[in-house]
Amino acid sequence: MTVFFQGKVDITYPDSPGTGKRCQREDQKGNVSLQQNDVIVAGQTGVGKSSLINMIMGVEDGSFHCAKVSTDVRPCTEKTAIYTTMLEGNSLQCHLWDTRGFDEVLDGATFMEKAVSWLRGSQCDRELKNVCGARTGKLDGGHAVTLLIWCISASKITVPVHWQQFYKAYVNFCRRKVKPVVVITQMNPKAEIASNWKEICEKQLLGLGITGDLLVRVRIHRGPSSTEYKEDSQAVRGLISRAARSP
Repeated sequence: MTVFFQGKVDITYPDSPGTGKRCQREDQKGNVSLQQNDVIVAGQTGVGKSSLINMIMGVEDGSFHCAKVSTDVRPCTEKTAIYTTMLEGNSLQCHLWDTRGFDEVLDGATFMEKAVSWLRGSQCDRELKNVCGARTGKLDGGHAVTLLIWCISASKITVPVHWQQFYKAYVNFCRRKVKPVVVITQMNPKAEIASNWKEICEKQLLGLGITGDLLVRVRIHRGPSSTEYKEDSQAVRGLISRAARSP
């Protein structure tokens, strides 16, 4: 029986020399047909990126080897971390890059709060650009990023700045060399927007000149045993698999 590593590797950019290669060699041992993919997960602070990564890995928030999550909008990912998991049985390996979240400047913020938010935003911007640039450029013999997963809260899908940030990451940072996926998180099934969220998102994407099957939602749920969690987990993993396998 072959045992695959699933868990976390903390990094600061640039990567520690050889770390990724060691993980790849262990994962590839005895599996010549194994397909590997780098997946960058990004979005604003508090949007649920780390919880999404746990859903993709099939682990519960707070469990061993899970991505650290926060119960409020304060940032819980202070530096980029990599989590490795398997999809489609053991034939598709994903290295999930959990990136720092962008802050949202709220109405009524003081000058100091705006300054701190701008500084943190600049740092996050630079870090995401470095990660995207390194992976799409195949630095240090690594493999290129296959996917960029951009997370947007359901309550923010009508706010243009969230889509503009996605566009910047996809076009400016990744230079369109990746397949984009937009995950709408924290969807309340009882909210009015739940009935037409996809049309709203497609309109936002069309305004940016982006089309395709790249949207999926994650509803508010009661845990891994809930129907919502199981259905949405399957939908997210399925979209990743389709994007990774497509030419």
